[in-house]
Amino acid sequence: MKKNLSSLAAIAAAAALCVSVSAAASAADWSQTGYADGDPATVNIISTSADGVVFTQTADGLAAKARITLDQILADPADVSKVYSGTWTVVYHGLAGSDIQGIGGGCYAATCNSTTYWISPEFNEDGTVTWEDEVTVEDSFKWLLPSQVPDDASQAEFVFMDWASANFVSNNVTMEIKDLKLFDKDGNEIAQKEYSASGAAEAPAEEAPAAEEAPAETEAAPAADTTTPVAATGNTAVASIAAVMAVAGAAALISKRK
Repeated sequence: MKKNLSSLAAIAAAAALCVSVSAAASAADWSQTGYADGDPATVNIISTSADGVVFTQTADGLAAKARITLDQILADPADVSKVYSGTWTVVYHGLAGSDIQGIGGGCYAATCNSTTYWISPEFNEDGTVTWEDEVTVEDSFKWLLPSQVPDDASQAEFVFMDWASANFVSNNVTMEIKDLKLFDKDGNEIAQKEYSASGAAEAPAEEAPAAEEAPAETEAAPAADTTTPVAATGNTAVASIAAVMAVAGAAALISKRK
């Protein structure tokens, strides 16, 4: 009986370890997400977490492009040679009540385009449209040829975007990329970096006791210091995607623009 209990305990411990490793593998350091094309006007990053990044346009009618590189994703940048494919979830928030005619996008995954997507709303008899408040779609990529595998993880950028050029800002619509997973040819998930923003968030907490004794003006300085670097990340894009889109409901393709 004791032997059986010991075996069960060992199995439970092994299962817990597997869950822990799996969680670590699929968590990217989204705090490093920045803008594409070397242009801050390409994206307004709302928030980042261990789960993903939420962003939107900087103005109505523009494409929204959030950029992160593989050396900011992989736990070991040398693992770039092992990457074969990847998947992630795209979620649009706040579409209900908007007059947006369609959403579409994809990702430029370092050397190739993702599967991409185009989603249309339900059209009513009076010409108005109906959306669910949240719309979710899966996207993915594969590097089928050895020549597609990047040599340098720091130059391997992933640019997630919506290129439908709808009016997100005035409709309070945001776009979320989450659950990014990278796999080798055997389907094994490749480990990613831990989310680092939690460490950055500790700095104001450590300064809190001193701030209580200091004048009110001194409390504003740490807040400005913690938010400014986030907007400044990812400002050296190497490539971007231009959209080639047909009428609503038709297929959409994206291509790299140098």
